[in-house]
Amino acid sequence: MILSAHGIQLELAPRWSGRLFRRPGGNPTLHAGDFALALGDGEFGDASTGQMPAGATFVALAEYLPGGGLQPGRGLFESGRIPLPLDPTGFASSRLAHPRPGQVGLQHFFTVNGRPFCLYVVLASGGTGRRRQLAGVSRVLASLKIAPWGS
Repeated sequence: MILSAHGIQLELAPRWSGRLFRRPGGNPTLHAGDFALALGDGEFGDASTGQMPAGATFVALAEYLPGGGLQPGRGLFESGRIPLPLDPTGFASSRLAHPRPGQVGLQHFFTVNGRPFCLYVVLASGGTGRRRQLAGVSRVLASLKIAPWGS
C-alpha cells in the first residue's frame, strides 16, 4: 500500500498500517507501524506507542515550519537524508519522547528539498528480534519520497 499526500510518499510493508495527515494550521505528519495505530494521535504517536505490542515498530515523520531560528539544511536540520540502514546503536530509551519500559527510540533531524523533518522511530522489545524490526523499518523508509513544496 502506498501512502501519498502533502508531497510525501511512502510504501508500507505488508501488515503495516499508516496515515499522512495535516491538522489545521499544522504541518504534514506521517505515522506508520506494524500494528494498529491509534487514530487522532499526536505528531509523535504518544497514544500509538503507548499501546505497542512486544516486537512492534512505530515510525513518525513530522515536518517543521522554517522560521524563528529554524533554517532548513542548517544546525539540527543540516543532514540531507535519513541514514539507511538504521544503526541499532542509535536507539536508546533516552531518545523516546515518552519513555516506557521495553521501548527504545531514535530521532533524526534532516532536510530534503528545503523541507525540515524529524524522523522518530520506536521499537518495542520482544521475541521477534531487533534485527528483523530494523530491516523492516529500513525497507519502508527506503521508499520515502519527499517533493519540494508546490510541486
